Amino acid sequence: MSNYRGFGGNDLPDPQELLEKLRQYGKWIGLGILLLIAMAVSASSFFQVEPEEQAVILRFGRPVGEPLEPGLHFKIPFADTVLKIPVERNHRIEIGFRSDPGKVTAVSEKGFDPESLMLTGDLSLAHVRWSVLYKIKDIRHYLFNVKDPEETVKDVAMPVMRQVIGDYSLDEVLTGKYDEIASQAKVLTQKALDEVATGVEVTSVSIQKSEVPERAKEAFDKLNRSVANVRSEIIGAYARRKQIRGESEEQRQTVIGAAEGRQSKIVQNAEGEAQAYNAKLGQYRLAPEVTRLWMGLEGIGTLLEAAVEKTVVDDASGVLKVLPLRDAGAAPTFSLPVRPRPAPTQPEVTAPQGGAP
Repeated sequence: MSNYRGFGGNDLPDPQELLEKLRQYGKWIGLGILLLIAMAVSASSFFQVEPEEQAVILRFGRPVGEPLEPGLHFKIPFADTVLKIPVERNHRIEIGFRSDPGKVTAVSEKGFDPESLMLTGDLSLAHVRWSVLYKIKDIRHYLFNVKDPEETVKDVAMPVMRQVIGDYSLDEVLTGKYDEIASQAKVLTQKALDEVATGVEVTSVSIQKSEVPERAKEAFDKLNRSVANVRSEIIGAYARRKQIRGESEEQRQTVIGAAEGRQSKIVQNAEGEAQAYNAKLGQYRLAPEVTRLWMGLEGIGTLLEAAVEKTVVDDASGVLKVLPLRDAGAAPTFSLPVRPRPAPTQPEVTAPQGGAP
């Protein structure tokens, strides 16, 4: 076998024999090469876009066509380059801290204080650590309008958060305005990103933690104790005010009740006097002269009762004597005008005894 030409020994193969073999198998060799080239071209001509992705084709470095949706797509080999971006995935930017997800998420705050240090509305300092979640809503803007989209989102979100924190007091930032602050920051961040056409949609802004700087914690603790005392005093003051208002209301109701009673009595007396006057008016209309004389005598009696004091003494003889206690000269005198009676037009007729007038 070693002496067989072409398979061993020192003899070279015959060129004529090699050409003959090439002629014999050249067709199949060419078909194999063409098949390999076709497979390579086919493999480089088609690409797959995953369900959460969109893709852009760059032809000689320039974008062509519209963004491609998930599925199988064609590109020109050696001329087109495909850029795929996960547009349905939430991208996270952490400001003031960094997390390391795993079985137990590790959070590191060391070295990130310059990002989180802010000035509140009452000129106090606070560390606010928060995160921004965003999606890509326009892949062309995201890829070609900004140089570094993630850094751009961060650079926009930081001053927006500082602006919002500047509208709140330190107590509000630390104790319970997280949702309100985050909501305002999200709206303003989205507005700023839309103005520069970044192609980014902010889905969430979440404040992870807020605290006072280390050097200010002692003063802040004193402030909290003072605030607790002030709140206790305010609660006590409200309780006292409620008690005083209750007592005042009770007194007011008592006074109103007494006034209403007096009013009712006065009204009743007035109604009685009006009824008596109406009764006298009826009598007057029946006998004007007699009623006038009776009313005058009644008035004189009332005046005398008011002007003269009398004392009735019962002595041993059983005789009642009237003793004036005032000096007779000191007692006021009263005179009543007497209306002259008109002269009769006819002679008076005296009725017989026992007869009718």
